Order: sequence, then structure tokens, then C-alpha cells
Amino acid sequence: MRKMAPLVLGVLVLPAACAGRTPGEPVAFATVERGAASGIREPSQIVVRASREWVLVWARHARSVGTVVAPPVDFSREMVVGVFMGERETGGYRIEISGIERTESGIRVRYVTRAPEPGAVLTQALTQPFHLIRLARDERPVTFLREEPAR
Repeated sequence: MRKMAPLVLGVLVLPAACAGRTPGEPVAFATVERGAASGIREPSQIVVRASREWVLVWARHARSVGTVVAPPVDFSREMVVGVFMGERETGGYRIEISGIERTESGIRVRYVTRAPEPGAVLTQALTQPFHLIRLARDERPVTFLREEPAR
């Protein structure tokens, strides 16, 4: 019986530890903009549910790019989610939202970051990789999960 205790404990603890990663229902999304130049220079994740907030986020994001007008979003039916990698010293870095899932506790945004391959030829310029998407509006909490890139 003593040999069974660790096994039983493992069976009980493992599902609880993996609960944050259980798959949910996939949610469709569309890219608003993705690139390597943003006025948002620190790593961050955003959720925007109001047009006034969207205008402010866009102004901050686009200040170094020069695109003044924010892309239209119908905030009565949609919301915007974004991930920003922060400033990097060269090109070759990327960040991408790889999937959205509806779970019991809210919306889960999965994203992947990629660094340049060793020995890659890189642009010698400051970059700020980002990905902004739109999806159906949901008032529940949004969590972000960084995944390891597939090799």
C-alpha cells in the first residue's frame, strides 16, 4: 500500500498542475497588423474593448511608424488583443499569436516568440516586434500563454 501512495498522489496532482494548459474551444481571429516596428518598446500584452482606448493604444504604437489613423474595429462585436516583444537591437526577432481558445475561466491567447538563428544575417537596426489581432468580443478575463516555438 505504501508503494501506491506516490502513484495515487501523482495521479491527483498531475491533472491539477496541467489545468492551465487544457485545450479549450478554438476562437477565430484576424490579424490587424504584425511587424517589427512599434512605438511600444517594452514587452507587453494588451486587451482593448473600447474605441477610445484603441485610439490611444494605436497612437502609442504607430508613433514611430507614422500611421496616424487606427484601423476600424467594431467594439460592439469585437475586441483587439496584442503582444509586443519589446525593443531588440537587431532584426530577425518575431512574435506571433498562434491561437486563441475559449476556456471555462475565460480566453487564452497563445503566442510564440522567435529569436534569430545563430549566424543569421541581420539588419542592424532597433526593432520592436508585435502582433495585433481582432476577435469576437468577450468580457471574460484574458490570459496569455507563451509557447515554445516548434523546431
